[in-house]
Amino acid sequence: MSSLVPLVATDYIQSNFKEHTITANGIILAKYFSVTDHYRSEAFVNQHLLNIVLKGEKHLHIKSVDIVVRAGEAFFLARGEYIMSEMTAEDEYACLLIFFDDTVALNLFRSIPTLDVTKNMKSDGFFRVKLTDSLQAAGEALLRLTEEKPKFADELLILKLQEIILLLASSDQGEEFSTYFKSSMFGKADLALFMNENFTQTWSLSEFAQRSGRSLSAFKSDFFKLYATTPMEWLWGKRLEKAKFLIENGWSDIGEAAYNCGFKSHSHFTRMFKERYAQLPKKLQG
Repeated sequence: MSSLVPLVATDYIQSNFKEHTITANGIILAKYFSVTDHYRSEAFVNQHLLNIVLKGEKHLHIKSVDIVVRAGEAFFLARGEYIMSEMTAEDEYACLLIFFDDTVALNLFRSIPTLDVTKNMKSDGFFRVKLTDSLQAAGEALLRLTEEKPKFADELLILKLQEIILLLASSDQGEEFSTYFKSSMFGKADLALFMNENFTQTWSLSEFAQRSGRSLSAFKSDFFKLYATTPMEWLWGKRLEKAKFLIENGWSDIGEAAYNCGFKSHSHFTRMFKERYAQLPKKLQG
């Protein structure tokens, strides 16, 4: 039986890779590596993330999307997402992780000249980057910062991240990237981060409102503006979606998935699951 508990991404990195980490104002840069030939993990992405893959490959699951990332690629992931990852190859995996908060995202967004992002684009919070020679060189410069930690490393980190954003905005992916950046990473409401981080909690709506710093009426109003549905409808949908994934992929048995995703009883979970997916959860177990 698995007892997988989602990690808060930045907490885990700062605790386990401290010697390979630089923290600037609103930015965390870390070299992450693993020599384990098979592992799975789940993490809540509490800040925006740029991941530059240095070595090996990793399988990612974000919402209902399965993705494989390899050396020579990078990806952006908007904060508020939870991600499950798996490494199955025998090769060592290594990457650079650059986390940045909303203030940094705003400054980066403003640094892109003559930005025109009128195009509507559906986004799952994920954006894959093809590393050009220039982007590869910028990534190598960031890697040296984690190894050498020179004087003014904080200032250099900010400049290098800005360089990457400008290189991407001027690349063949520029228009698509700029639209993604605006729609997924810039100006997201704090309520979205709070709800994505806490949707498995068994709090009452009043507790959700209070913990988010709002009155109950303001919470319901802000929530509807953000999601165009009621808090309870959204909560049950998110809980069922996550539980389905855990069971379907063998991460948890039915009872454990129900409990870890915020359901108070097995029968309540089974009834709601059948209503939503027109099948019993045991059907997912083969």
